[in-house]
Amino acid sequence: MSGVEARDIIEDELRRELFGPLETDQPTGKPIDCSSGSIRFETIEDSRGRFYDSTTMQEILNTGSPLSRYGVGVLHGGDTASRREMGVGDVDLIGVPGIPHNEEAPNEPPIEIRGTLRHDKADADDFDLNSVNSFKPSAMAISFQCRIPASGSLVIRITGAHYEKIKAHIPGHSKPVDWWCRRPFTLNGSLRGSSLVSQTSQLTTVDTVPEGTQPVIVPTTQVFVRPVPGGEDSALRLVTVAIVNQTLDKGPESALFQIGFTVTATDGLMIEPYPEAERCGRDDEEQSIDLLYRNKRTYAIGHGCAAEWDGGGGAPVSEVRAVALPAYDVVSLTPNIYLTDDKGNYLLDHEGRRQAVTASMKELANGTCQGHEQVETVLRLYAEWIDARKAEISDLPERLRQAACRHMEAAETALERMTTGWGLVCSNRTARQAFRWANEAMLHQQVRSNFPLREIEHRKGGLLRPKGPHPEPCIPQGKGTWRPFQIAFILASLPELVDPSHKNRSLVDLIFFPTGGGKTEAYLGACAISLLARRLRNPDDVGTDTLMRYTLRLLTAQQFLRASSLVCVLEAIREEHSDVLGTESFSIGIWLGSTSTPNTWKKAVEKLERLQSDVQQENLFLLLRCPWCGAQMGPTPRGKRGQDVAGYEKAGGGKRVVLRCVDPQCRYGRRSGLPVHVVDEDIYAVRPSIVIGTVDKFAMMAWRPEARSLFGLNDEGERLSSPPNLIIQDELHLISGPLGSMVGLYEGVIDELCTDRRGGEVIPPKIIASTATIRRYEDQIKSLYGRERVALFPPHGLEDGHSFFAEPAVAEDGTPEPGRRYVGVMSASFGSTQTVQTRVAAATLQAVCKVPEGDRDGYWTNLNFLNSLRELGNTVSLLQSDVPDYLTRLKRRDCVIPRWPRRTMELTSRRRSDEIPKAIEQLQTCYSPGKERQDAFDICLASNIIEVGVDIDRLGLMTIVGQPKTTAQYIQVSGRVGRRADISPGLVITIYGAAKPRDRSHYERFQTYHQQLYAQVEPTSVTPFAVPVLRRALHAAIVAYIRQTTSTKRRPSPFPEKLFEVAIGLLRERARISDADEVANLERIAVKRARQWDKWERTEWDANPVPRGNPEQGLMRFAGTEPDPRAKYISWEVPTSMRNVDAECRLKISSSYAQADGDTEEEQ
Repeated sequence: MSGVEARDIIEDELRRELFGPLETDQPTGKPIDCSSGSIRFETIEDSRGRFYDSTTMQEILNTGSPLSRYGVGVLHGGDTASRREMGVGDVDLIGVPGIPHNEEAPNEPPIEIRGTLRHDKADADDFDLNSVNSFKPSAMAISFQCRIPASGSLVIRITGAHYEKIKAHIPGHSKPVDWWCRRPFTLNGSLRGSSLVSQTSQLTTVDTVPEGTQPVIVPTTQVFVRPVPGGEDSALRLVTVAIVNQTLDKGPESALFQIGFTVTATDGLMIEPYPEAERCGRDDEEQSIDLLYRNKRTYAIGHGCAAEWDGGGGAPVSEVRAVALPAYDVVSLTPNIYLTDDKGNYLLDHEGRRQAVTASMKELANGTCQGHEQVETVLRLYAEWIDARKAEISDLPERLRQAACRHMEAAETALERMTTGWGLVCSNRTARQAFRWANEAMLHQQVRSNFPLREIEHRKGGLLRPKGPHPEPCIPQGKGTWRPFQIAFILASLPELVDPSHKNRSLVDLIFFPTGGGKTEAYLGACAISLLARRLRNPDDVGTDTLMRYTLRLLTAQQFLRASSLVCVLEAIREEHSDVLGTESFSIGIWLGSTSTPNTWKKAVEKLERLQSDVQQENLFLLLRCPWCGAQMGPTPRGKRGQDVAGYEKAGGGKRVVLRCVDPQCRYGRRSGLPVHVVDEDIYAVRPSIVIGTVDKFAMMAWRPEARSLFGLNDEGERLSSPPNLIIQDELHLISGPLGSMVGLYEGVIDELCTDRRGGEVIPPKIIASTATIRRYEDQIKSLYGRERVALFPPHGLEDGHSFFAEPAVAEDGTPEPGRRYVGVMSASFGSTQTVQTRVAAATLQAVCKVPEGDRDGYWTNLNFLNSLRELGNTVSLLQSDVPDYLTRLKRRDCVIPRWPRRTMELTSRRRSDEIPKAIEQLQTCYSPGKERQDAFDICLASNIIEVGVDIDRLGLMTIVGQPKTTAQYIQVSGRVGRRADISPGLVITIYGAAKPRDRSHYERFQTYHQQLYAQVEPTSVTPFAVPVLRRALHAAIVAYIRQTTSTKRRPSPFPEKLFEVAIGLLRERARISDADEVANLERIAVKRARQWDKWERTEWDANPVPRGNPEQGLMRFAGTEPDPRAKYISWEVPTSMRNVDAECRLKISSSYAQADGDTEEEQ
């Protein structure tokens, strides 16, 4: 079975559970005659099981009512009448979100379609379910624009069903039991174009004719036509088609189920793109979006339902559909490029397979002609692609040509940079050698970081040794090659990495590539070149060369292993070529907060001792496997006697901890251990070549003057070696909002510490950032880094998903490969989102059991994303109670063997740092065919911690509860599944809250939203010089600069006026670039801070309580702590993190004050 077929089974079961039987379904159960409206059974046993009508072959519901069985695609009866009795007016669809109207023409008749569209209050923190069933939807509608000739017509086809009550006489029951037999119907109607035009601004009821028997309940079909507001074309009209259940009675007999309808344009009538509001003065980015998504237009909008259509982008749209369970396949993009002929046909090799365009790391490392030709091919093909796109610009509408020309200019600039980089490799000795060794390092890094985990076993004498022989590196099929965009990016950035004085050194490179495309490999390759080029320029210029920064500790820990493997390989290369690379080791350090890694040697030793004796102790050493050979490291069970710790050993007389592989055959099983450092004190002393950490840690520069060593400064603040040459910022889109604003303020100090001013030439660090989702990136870069030049890589093409380096994935036969499929679920009938969650969870649990065992793995684990920990807690309760209860009902109703959610996992920030990598490893456990109790997890409940960094290929199924707060988060989260589209293409089920206006909007515009996902990404906000940020951290940034650039013995008194002015000068220049309007505020707050510092005359930096600091003479204390009441002057609050900077308090409810008040009253 193909992956698409397996996915279809899951989706079909979801539809059956929520919506009802599919048209292609065959009857299941036992046939029974319902023609008399009554059924009689001889025994109770005969009445059990599933049944269907022997005449119509339709299902019979014998447990509950249709309204309790189905909750999607339902139109209720009776609600219209109840609203009239309450004095509520009829629905005016002009007021429904999504229908543009001309407010300047109030005399235009409103739409008066009788029916109700549910508009509840948004969900509150506490679930008040008292009135959730007060009103139910009785109408659904879609609006679209069409060109109406007199001869044209609209054909409307409605499908649905109602359920007829039948009486089942069952022994043991005193009264007949209500069973329900499904009665499907199809209605057809049409309107001539002349009628549509003549009845403009009038509500028209369309007569419908049934196919077959007349249904008992006939929905009313109404059409409202009006001119396009502000339109000049008299042939264009906006049309709203609505289906209304106007039955006055309530209950399941009066409800319509499985409702949907299609509107088809015939006889010359044409459905055209829905009108969009014209906005003047669109900036360059908005013009680019218009160009890229010109073929992804909206053709219809739903009201109480979703709208779908086929075609668009040059192909005519002949029909639009109103659907209750919308679905959309987002095109799968691939970084893999294949050779084609002039007509676009694939060139095949001798085995008849497509020839991929790649660059072999091995060939490039060896400097062979084959490697040379591969790079030349990439450059040639990109140049040809640019020429072909330039030739297409003249065919574009005039309004799009300017943006198209900008895109091609950026592509030509990128090609020029690549060509320059390649020319440097061919002509410059340093560039050539750094490039070749970097390829060798990346090749072996790929192999070694993917070694399977070698589990530890206990041997005689208490020795811990890995199982099996020591692995030898061998390059598997498909590994050891650069994708075109990766080698292109490395070549483009190489000149600035090899030559620090290059003119593009201050240019920020932003890798903008879809999730899973290989961004990490690209910037790791650039990192390797930077490290090697620095040593080749001067073997004695040791110290930290690369600052690799992330925003989440999960991402940091994951990338730590890959970067550690790279460093281990680089160190092996250095040992072989110490004559040119120096005698100092390449190394890596992970620089995190005290809750994630030990900050001191003393704490490291204490943590190791506790880890050896306490199985519940948190592991702060992070490294769980040898980055060279894959041997297991960290705690290992020791039966009932506790645990052993492999790879973490005391050294230096028991005062230090070293990380050493337990395999004596491993290169890093020797005495010196791995070149990996996790203790802050060790990092400051060693100055690792790569320092990897979170952005938060840099707030500690104000508290840790010894951090200066990472920037090449000695204890006197003098430059000892070159500062870091390269700053890598992954997931740039997360550096926004309050966090981004705080980071941007500190960046002015960090940039200065990383700038080399020796020799009279100013050499700034090279900055490389990466993301898969971002908007307004130029503004964000300017605010964060004070850089005004940014290069997006790869540059845009002329259409979304076509940039040469990323193209839609196509199979060898030319058919599109399956993309990630999104399904939208919204139910106002079930009453609460929790009920929908329960049904979805049960359906997906059971559905995978219908997939052949060999194809189940991708859909066995349902990864659930929750927007908040509160919602996650509610879901935990559902899994413990509601879901098992509902599965029990399924067992009785459908005679199935329930699949209970036995193995569930929570993956949130509430878990300890050392538990998260283990949890991710557990998620990689696959389904084992034939095994009764599976080790693979059934459901994983996750928060935004999975937004980045969780790369598990086996996952193919996800449920998102509630529309995430941002589109970027939606893209990132859903990108965790379906990474192996050839095996388990992704299926994402998004559950929308019917009472949440934002969720409803996304549901009703489901196709519009998903076909333009990246265009919907919200711009980020970074305001480092806003007054609240300056008040909170300006003094912290100034102190950080002064403490890092002067003697470690320096005290805060006397007030360092000149240094203060230098620091303010740096920040002033950044403010002028970021937001010149805030310079005055910066100056005002700086004057205030200078006056305070000078007046206070503090003799110590630290004002925290004894024994750490001196509350009376200290200048600053940890943010969030209360000042000492004995202090004469208040001290500054200085953050230790860029996130948790607010004070916390504990609230205690007491009756003491009430008692005191009572006593007072008695005395009076």
